[in-house]
Amino acid sequence: MKFSLRNTAAALAVACTFGGALANPGWPANYQGVMLQGFYWDSYDDTKWTNLEAQADELSQYFSLIWVPNSGYAGGGQKMGYTPVFWFNQNSSFGRNSELRRMIATYKEKGVGIIEDVILNHRDGSSKWYDFPKETWNGVEYQIGLEGICSDDELANEPGQEKPRGNRDTGDGFDGSRDLDHTNANVQENCKAFCKYLLDDVGYTGFRLDMVKGYAPQYTKMYNEYAQPQFSVGEYFDGSYDKLAAWIEGTGKTSAAFDFAFKYALNNAFGANDMSQLSWLAQGQPQPAGLIHYGYQQYAVTFIDNHDTYRDHNKFGGNVLAANAFMLCSPGTPCVFLPHWKEYKEQLKPIIAARNAAGVHNMSAVKVFKAERNCYLAEIIGTNGRLAVRVGSTQDTPSGYTAADVVASGNGYCVWSSQGGSGDNPVVPDPDPEGYNVYFDNSVAQWATPHIHYWGGAESTWPGVAMTRTDDGNVWMYTVPGATTGLLFNAGDGDATKTADFAAVANHIYGLNGDHGEYQPGQGGGDEPVTETRYVVTGTMNGWNPNDPAYLMTAKDGAYTYDLGDLPAGTEFKIKTADDSWTTSWGAEGDPAATEAVPVEIPLNTAVHAWRGSSCNFLVSAGAQGAVVTFVPEAAAGQPGTVTLTDGAAVTDITADAVLAAPVYYNLQGVRVTNPQAGTLYIRVQGPRARKVVY
Repeated sequence: MKFSLRNTAAALAVACTFGGALANPGWPANYQGVMLQGFYWDSYDDTKWTNLEAQADELSQYFSLIWVPNSGYAGGGQKMGYTPVFWFNQNSSFGRNSELRRMIATYKEKGVGIIEDVILNHRDGSSKWYDFPKETWNGVEYQIGLEGICSDDELANEPGQEKPRGNRDTGDGFDGSRDLDHTNANVQENCKAFCKYLLDDVGYTGFRLDMVKGYAPQYTKMYNEYAQPQFSVGEYFDGSYDKLAAWIEGTGKTSAAFDFAFKYALNNAFGANDMSQLSWLAQGQPQPAGLIHYGYQQYAVTFIDNHDTYRDHNKFGGNVLAANAFMLCSPGTPCVFLPHWKEYKEQLKPIIAARNAAGVHNMSAVKVFKAERNCYLAEIIGTNGRLAVRVGSTQDTPSGYTAADVVASGNGYCVWSSQGGSGDNPVVPDPDPEGYNVYFDNSVAQWATPHIHYWGGAESTWPGVAMTRTDDGNVWMYTVPGATTGLLFNAGDGDATKTADFAAVANHIYGLNGDHGEYQPGQGGGDEPVTETRYVVTGTMNGWNPNDPAYLMTAKDGAYTYDLGDLPAGTEFKIKTADDSWTTSWGAEGDPAATEAVPVEIPLNTAVHAWRGSSCNFLVSAGAQGAVVTFVPEAAAGQPGTVTLTDGAAVTDITADAVLAAPVYYNLQGVRVTNPQAGTLYIRVQGPRARKVVY
């Protein structure tokens, strides 16, 4: 499926912006672009310059700006670049200087600007704390010495080190590197030259300014007015509307700011399941929450998560797609986070398409129709049309919109557009206005009559409509309306057994695991068998009961994790395979043979052995509340695995858990098997999942 995303006005606005320096830096008014944060912590492979360049054709259809990590050399080994050493050496952990420049040029040809992550607050030495290298650009040498380091930097108290000779810091201190004294004229000249070099020499379009709390905002004004970035946004890490606004004013409005007030409002609203918190009052009228609610929409860059929040206690833990729908249907400049894009790109594409086609911009007016605990409903006005968004559990439809106007919907959200898919830049694809065929391979699911539930133009009524069996084995077909953008398949009996949401593509065939590509006769049976071991946490979590449901653990790098939540001491749980082929027992460290079938207490950050063997419960000890349990299976036959409880605040990437029913096995003819045999291929159905597996 191909989406045409940019309306003519938006494309012209971008082209004009790139055509020459602005009279004033900052962030353009009425800007219609969407930004992508093209990295996360340790994203060395995903974010290497050659990989980003290879995605230019796709990303340029959806994003006008891409923010990349610091590209300067930060020393040996893999470094994210937040403790910079060199400024004018652009060889980094993400690629060589030549690869960087080629990537930037590729995107610029497609109308996309690359935003550099610029660290001016602090710097590291080459071999010791403060020996910043001497560098040359345009025939001028640049270097900062001890006189350019703040006198209250931690260097001042380090035994055996020379004392910094600068003035006191004008902002918050940073303990990881030397804080630069921005009152020093030589530091200012180095910073101005560096910023100018990034734009004029390397080819960046603008700056993301790191840790701007670390120095007074007038220096951001100084450097921006000198270098003239087309876009500038500062990381003022604070959820206070007043503090964010004060920093923007302090820069003379030469920089936007990331809307942390918006981000924290989303955290709170989804954390409390209270959508009324998505709206704040502005002069007595409800508006989307955050810096964008009043006065600073032009200078607000909204986001759900970034590289920092995603790995700490500020990580967004709610409905990611619903939050992105809210962000993309609000003013400000939205910044989509790379992990969210990677996981949900097919669901995000039509929403970005709708925003761009309607001409929604960073100062668009919003009408909030409802802001209640279970529903936020609003309309945003663009230059070419309007969007409406609903976030929450209700089925409210805004006045003036119908099912035919839906461009995206899913669990807890819906987006409508007044554009209707017409004109040179349609909101949604329309491969055939009369409709088009899609197919489902039923050889694994073995449903009596597969049903399809579709949406995007018209939307079917759950659980959808019955499909028609073709003459090609167990392949079923249905003709969906031409404006359909999404679909899923299910048994048609209204239960929870269904596939995930898939993007609708004309003449494609789908299985339980996704899109198998364009349908060709004889293609049935395309779901490949999988040999797998999946682990679950089971138990009442409040006293043992062998009939309790199992909770799927999250697999990553050979370990399996589950967030136990804020549980009291004495909470019991067990780890076992999802197919219940064995359960765990335990042995104390140094005594792996012990298999007493009694509860074992696990203190925080203490590992105990886990063996295949007799049944055993684990107890959460005092002080381990809120822990995440990690299970690492045995490395080899006869070797123990380990179970560890870790402070949940220090663990990231624990996804939402799935409750799994007891597995049921069928042979390939669809007959239930009560005693499956090891090494045999079966169809395993467990809750909503059906897979071919080798038992």
